[in-house]
Amino acid sequence: MVLTDLKEPKLRKDALLMTGASFVLSRIMVGNFLFTIPLMVLHTRFTNKREALAPVGVLALLILATELYKARGALGSVEGKLLFLISLFIPTVLLVASAVWIALEGHPTSHRYLASSLFGVVASVVMVIWFSHPSPALLRVDELFYETFANLFGQGSTSGFSEAAMKNLYRVAVMSTGAMLAPMCMVLVGFSSFMALSWTKREAGDFATTVSRWKVSEQLLWPFLGAWTVVLLLMVIKASYLPRALSLQVALSLSVLYAVQGVAIIVHFLLKRGRVVRISRLVTYLFLLAFVVPGLNVLVIFALPLLGVTESWFTYRRYE
Repeated sequence: MVLTDLKEPKLRKDALLMTGASFVLSRIMVGNFLFTIPLMVLHTRFTNKREALAPVGVLALLILATELYKARGALGSVEGKLLFLISLFIPTVLLVASAVWIALEGHPTSHRYLASSLFGVVASVVMVIWFSHPSPALLRVDELFYETFANLFGQGSTSGFSEAAMKNLYRVAVMSTGAMLAPMCMVLVGFSSFMALSWTKREAGDFATTVSRWKVSEQLLWPFLGAWTVVLLLMVIKASYLPRALSLQVALSLSVLYAVQGVAIIVHFLLKRGRVVRISRLVTYLFLLAFVVPGLNVLVIFALPLLGVTESWFTYRRYE
């Protein structure tokens, strides 16, 4: 009789510990974007892909049960159900992405990443379309979000914002989030996947060299340029929010791929100068700059895709 992976005591214990660590991370404000990384690292120890997915399923059930318990008093109303579904959006995107990443073990990294990101991109588009045609219940949920936003940033004399200004600020924040939801999901999935990959490849001396050779397919250049052309045209003719948001989602999602190429170019330059490159540390710094540091985040968000796409015309990487 063949011994399955989960019948091995040490692996079963490690699987329980990693699942527990992932669950704890999912409950922490800072860690709820990173909670799938432990399981994406763990799966390399399994020989059976189906069993490697078991911890992801257990974690999904734990998160669902926890969220149901938290929302138990509000699920009787339509608004409560909507808030419950919205709260599960990011966890679901990351859980599905991790399951796809694990299931496609052995496939090229680029294919695994694109497949892992697909659900988040499609779900983001659906979410934006849904919210752009709000029902009365969605409008009440929107009002609840505004109240939370206003309480967070303060009102009146303590913040320097009038109520009208606060509402405008909130509306800009919501519309910007809608336009960037798909690329944001791609970044979160990419960061989790990359951190897991860098950990599993930490003993491989040529991992930095492998990263430095990552390159986007040349066939994406025209879709990238076309998507940004459509964005500019829609802005010029002052189109309604939905087409502008959807076109931005497409353009920014393609920009994420060129940003990855930009990171590869930076790694190439560092290696060429004889620097020791710690890939996980470099990517973490860039991630934090993009999401945390005001001012510098604009530089990272625009500079990395620009660096990546301009390699279509300039030769940045030469290999001996």
